[in-house]
Amino acid sequence: MNKKSSHRFVKRASVAAMLLSSLILTGCGEKSMEAHLEDARAYVQKQRVDAAIVEYKSAIQLKPDVAQPRFELGRLYLQSNNYVAAEKELNKALELGYAASEVIPLLSVAYQQSGAETALAGVDYRAEGMTVVESAEVGFYKLQALVQLEKFNDAEALLSDLMTLDTESVYKGLIDSYQYILDKDYQSALTATEALQEQAPQNKDVLLQLARLYLLAGQQEQALGVYEDYVSAFPNDLTSKFAFAALLIEQRELGKAEPIVDDLLTLNNTHPLLNTFKGIIESANGNYAQALDYLEVAIQNGRSDQIVRLVAGFSAYQIQDFEAAQRHLAMIASTLPDNHPGLRMLADSMLQLGENDEALEVLNRVEGQANADAALFSKASYQLLKEGNVIGAQQMAERSETASSSPEDLARLGVLQLSLNDIDGLVKIEEAVQQAPESTTTQNTLLRAYLATGQIDKAKVAATEWREQSPELALPMVYLANIAMEEEDYTSAEGYLAKAATLEGAQNEVVYARTKLLILQEKRDQAIAQIKQFIDGQPADVQAITLWYALEASQQNGDTVIQHATKQLNRDKDNIMLRILLSRMYAMSGDLDKTVSLLSEVEGDETTPMAFWNLKGQALVATNKVEEAKALFERWVEFYPQDKNAVLGMLLIFDSQKNYRQGLSMADKVLAKRPDPQIRLLKAYFHSMLGQSQPAWSIIDNLSNEAKRLPFVRGVIARLYVIDKRPEQALDHAQAAYEATPNADNALLMVAILEMTDKAGEAYAFLATHVENKPNDIRSAMLLAERQINRDRKQAIGTYETILEKTSDNFVVLNNLAYLKFKENELEEAQNLANKAIALQPENADAIDTLAQVLIAKGEKQEALSLYEEIATRPIANEEVYLNHVELLLELDKDSLAKRRLSSREFKQKVSLVRIESLKTTYGI
Repeated sequence: MNKKSSHRFVKRASVAAMLLSSLILTGCGEKSMEAHLEDARAYVQKQRVDAAIVEYKSAIQLKPDVAQPRFELGRLYLQSNNYVAAEKELNKALELGYAASEVIPLLSVAYQQSGAETALAGVDYRAEGMTVVESAEVGFYKLQALVQLEKFNDAEALLSDLMTLDTESVYKGLIDSYQYILDKDYQSALTATEALQEQAPQNKDVLLQLARLYLLAGQQEQALGVYEDYVSAFPNDLTSKFAFAALLIEQRELGKAEPIVDDLLTLNNTHPLLNTFKGIIESANGNYAQALDYLEVAIQNGRSDQIVRLVAGFSAYQIQDFEAAQRHLAMIASTLPDNHPGLRMLADSMLQLGENDEALEVLNRVEGQANADAALFSKASYQLLKEGNVIGAQQMAERSETASSSPEDLARLGVLQLSLNDIDGLVKIEEAVQQAPESTTTQNTLLRAYLATGQIDKAKVAATEWREQSPELALPMVYLANIAMEEEDYTSAEGYLAKAATLEGAQNEVVYARTKLLILQEKRDQAIAQIKQFIDGQPADVQAITLWYALEASQQNGDTVIQHATKQLNRDKDNIMLRILLSRMYAMSGDLDKTVSLLSEVEGDETTPMAFWNLKGQALVATNKVEEAKALFERWVEFYPQDKNAVLGMLLIFDSQKNYRQGLSMADKVLAKRPDPQIRLLKAYFHSMLGQSQPAWSIIDNLSNEAKRLPFVRGVIARLYVIDKRPEQALDHAQAAYEATPNADNALLMVAILEMTDKAGEAYAFLATHVENKPNDIRSAMLLAERQINRDRKQAIGTYETILEKTSDNFVVLNNLAYLKFKENELEEAQNLANKAIALQPENADAIDTLAQVLIAKGEKQEALSLYEEIATRPIANEEVYLNHVELLLELDKDSLAKRRLSSREFKQKVSLVRIESLKTTYGI
C-alpha cells in the first residue's frame, strides 16, 4: 500500500513539473478548454491516466457547463474502476445535455459496479439513440437491480418488455435466463447460462451469473473454477475477488486463497472479514501467534462470530496463551455442542488459570471419550481437591474413571481416589502396575499407597516384585528397608540399605533411611554423625536438616541446627521450604515471635506451600495477633476458598468478632462443595449464637450418639435448650461444656441457665468462682460487678477497679465505677472517672448524666445544667437521665422550661411516673 501511494506521488510530481515547464515555454499564457481536452486525450492514448485527469479537470474548471469534458472524464474514471467518480461526472454530463444514448450505457455499468441498485433501477434503457444491443445490456443491469431491491412486480414487467428486444447479444440471452431465476427454476437457469458461456466465454456478467448459479446448485467446485476464470480476466473487480476468496476459504482451499487475501489486505488491512480469512489461513499453517493477531484485529473491528472466536481460542491455546484462549472460547461456550473440542480447550485453559469451579461446569458437558480426557478430568479433580471442593473433585474422579485406560491414567486416578478416601484407588494403582511393571512412577505410587493405608504385607510383596523386575534400581531396596524397620527387623534393613548404596537413583533416600535405622537402634551419635556428613555436602537439604533437628532437639541442642538453617536461609532467602522449616523449629523451641517474624516476609499466594499458611496462621493466633491473623486467613481463603484449615481460621475470626451471620454464610458456601462434619457443627453453633433453634437442631439430631457427647456439641445443645425456653434440660449439657472449656461463653451460658431456673444464688457463686479462677475474663468480671452492685457496692467497686487495671479504656467500667464512687461520696475520684468515660464517648447521655450528678453533689449546679443542655437537643433513651435534667431545672427555679420538658415526652416506666408525681408535689407544679 505504501509503494502504491509513493508511485502516485511520483506521477503527480511529474505532472506538476511538466505543467511548470509548459508555462515557462509559453510565456505563462493560458490554455483553452479545447487545448486541455486535446492534451487529455493524448495522455489517455499514452495510458497516462493521472495526467489525463488533471487536464480534464482543468478543462472543466475553465468551462464547468460544457458536457464534453465531463463525459470523457466520467468514461476515463469508469475505465479506471473509479465507479463513484464516474457516476458523478456522467450524471453531470447527462444534465448538461450530452446524448443519453452514449451516457446511459456507461452510467449503468458504473451503477452496477458500485452497487447503486436504486439509481440503476431508474435508468432509461430505451433512451433515444441507443442501439438494441445497448438497451439489452442496460436493461439487464436494471433487471438485476430491481430483483436486488425485491421489486419483483416491476422486474416481471421489465422482463416482459426486454424479451421483445430483437438482438443476438449475449445480454438478450441473460435476460431470457432471468425468467428461470424469477421462477426459482435454478437448474434451467444454469443450463441456459452454461450455453451463454459457450457463446461469450469471457463476458463478465455471464461468468458472475454462472458462478452464483453453481453455488445455488451446491456445485462449489464448478463455482470455484468459474470464479477463478473471472478473477483472472477481471482482476480489478474487488467484490468478486472477495467472493472468490471467501469461497476458497469455505472449501478449505487455503493455499489458493492466501495470495488473494494478502492482495486484498494491502487495500484495507483492518477489514474484519479479510483478517478473519488470514487468521484461519495462518492457524491452518501452524502460525498460531500470527493467526491470533489477525483474528483479534477482526474482533476489534466488529467481527465476533463463533468461527472467529473458535479459531482465535484454538490458536491461543496452541501457544499456551491460556488467558486469551479462555477469553475467546468462553464467549461461545454456550453455543458449542456438548463434547466439542473447544470445550476441552476452554476447560484446560480455565484449569491453567486456576478457575477450577468454572472448569468443572464446562467439563460436565464433555463425555469423556477422547484420549486426553482422563488426564483433563484428573487435573480438574486434583485442583478442585486442592481448593477443597471435594464434591467437584469426586465428580471429576468419577469421569476420569470412565476415561482412564493407560497405566499413567490409572495410577493418577488411584491416587485421586485415595485422596478422596476411596479405597478403590488401590485397585486402580494395582492395575496400573500390572500394565506397566517397568514404570518407576506407578511402582512408587503403589508402594506409597500401601504404606499410607497400613498394608505392610502387600507393600513388602510389591517391593520384592519391583526389585526382581528392576534389580538395577535402589528405590525398591529402600522401600524394603523401611518395611523391615516397621517390622523391627533391623538386620534385614541394614542388608537392604547396604545393597541400595551400591545402586543408582536413590542416594538421598538411602541416607534418610539409614539415619532412621540408627535412631531406631538407639545409635544417636552415629545417626547425628551420618546426617551431618550428608549435610556437609548438601547444606540446604530440608529433609536432612529436619532429621538433624529431631536428633539434636531431643538433647536440648536444637539451637545448633537453627543456627545452621539460619545461615543457609541468609544465603538463599527465596528458599521457601527452608524458611518454613526454620520457622517451625522456632515454633517448636517456643519462640513464636521469631516464627511470625520469619514468615511475615512472605505474603503468600497460590504457589506458596500449604505448610506456610498453616504454620503462619497457628503462630499468629497463638501470639494473639488478631488483625494480622484475620488478614492472613482472608488472603488464604481468597486463594483456597474451600481449604478446611483456612475456613476454620476465618470461622474462628468471625466467632471472636461475634460476626455469626458472616460465619454462617461462609460455612454454607463451603458445605455446598465440601461435606465436612466439623464445619457442619460450626454451622449449628453459629445458628445457636444467632438464636436460630430449628436449623441448628436439624444438624444436631443427625449426629451420632458419640458426637453428641462431645463437650462442644453439648454446649451447642445447652444453648438450643435455652433458646427453646427449656433451661432445666440445658443445665447438664452446659456444665459438661464448661468443665471441658471454662471460657467466657460457657461461663455466661451457665449463669443464664442458673438464673432462668431460679438459682440466682448458685449463679452468683458460680460466677464469682469463675472470675477468681479466670481473672482475665473481662466479660464475666463485668457481669459479676453488675450483680455485686445491688449485693455489695464495695465489692462491685473492687471488681471494677481490677478490671480497669487490665482495660483502662473500658467505657462501661469507667462510667459504672464513677457512679459507684459518686454513691460512696468519693466525688473527686467519681468526677475524674466520669471525665475519662466522656472522653471515650463524648455524646453518651448516661456518662454525661453521671458527671452532672457528681457536679450537683459538689454544688456546681450551673456547670451540671450546661452538661444537660448539651444533650437536651438529642434523643435521650434513659427516662431517669431525662428526669434528672427536669429535677435540676426545678431546683434552679426554671419551672416553665421544666414543665415544657415534662409535657414533650411520654413516660412509660412506672418508676418514672411515680417520680414525676413526687416532683410535682415537691415543687408545686
